[in-house]
Order: sequence, then C-alpha cells, then structure tokens
Amino acid sequence: MVLSDPLDAMDYYDRDAAGFAARYDSVTFDAVHPLLSRYLPAGGQALDIGAGSGRDARALAAHGLHVTAVEPSSGLRDIGQKRDPAIRWVDDRLPFLTSFAKAADKYDVILCSAVLMLVAPSDLGPSFGTMARLLAPGGRLAVNVRRPMPSEPSNLFTAHSDAAIMAAAGAADLVCHDRIEIDDALGRTSYRWSNFIFVHAC
Repeated sequence: MVLSDPLDAMDYYDRDAAGFAARYDSVTFDAVHPLLSRYLPAGGQALDIGAGSGRDARALAAHGLHVTAVEPSSGLRDIGQKRDPAIRWVDDRLPFLTSFAKAADKYDVILCSAVLMLVAPSDLGPSFGTMARLLAPGGRLAVNVRRPMPSEPSNLFTAHSDAAIMAAAGAADLVCHDRIEIDDALGRTSYRWSNFIFVHAC
C-alpha cells in the first residue's frame, strides 16, 4: 500500500485494517496469483511489496522462500507480524524503498500485488527502477494491477494502462516474460486483473 501522500493512504487502510485483512485472507494465494505460481523457485529470497496482512508472504514462506514483507500501514503490518513473526517485516513504500537503498540483497522473487494503482504516474518509472535494482539475475518480478473501483478515493487510486506498465518496466531494462488477465478472485465483476511476470532484459 503506497502513495504519494502516505498519510492519507495509511489512514485509508489503518481505519479498517481488520476488515481489509479479512477480505485479503478470504482468498488463496493460488487464486490471486495463478501466473506466479508457475514460476516460484524451490528456495531463495522473496520480497513482497505492499504485503498487507501477509497472506502472500505466508504462502511464499510455506513454499520454502525466505520472505521480506514490506507494508507501510501499521495496522496491516501489526496483523501480519502477529500471524507469522518469522517473516521479516519492513515499514517502507515505493517508489524508492529507502530501507533497501544501501542493502546488497537481491531477491529471486519480487511480488508487487495490488500496489501500483496507489502509485502516481510520475512514480511509476522510479518504482520499476527500484524493483529492477533489487531483482536477482534470473529472478522474477510479478506484478498485478487493476483499475480503481468507483468506491475508492480518486485522489488515492490511479489507473495505469498495460502499455504504461510495459513502458515503465522497459525503461528499467525489464522484459515481460509472461502475461495474463484474470477475473477478480473475490468475485467482483466490475473489473479484471492484469498479471505480469518480468525478468531482466540481459
């Protein structure tokens, strides 16, 4: 959960963290990420950006990965930490993930799920630049994104076209390895999710 105005964004999620967590946990990792499920390595390091209450982080850990979960909402982060304290939790946000600025760690899997619609258009390129820097050689960056819902605050949520996503990734020397569009796992029929797998261009 990331925004150009983090106070407004954090208020949005913190005011009903338990409700958001219940909705997130009502669906499975495989239902939300059928494309990524095909590409998970047997081991290695995983970074879950915008981890929410930790549903996906826990699934990645159960798959045998060492997981770092990034979540700036204190309410969601607290829920996630209590459910699996073995996962490393970090308070940070795109586009720059400043906690990782001096770290040499590289990640075999980076998941950026339901986050980029909370990133301003001007921050889309820097966000991909940050994720590309943290992605290990041969690693996979999984991105899924949808259009904002009418009920969501228009000052917080932004629609990014698939073309804009691809252009921002390309500017970071990432190429699209796989791509699908799927229905919403929660059964909301008003929109669909674009799912991408990116890898380093060389």
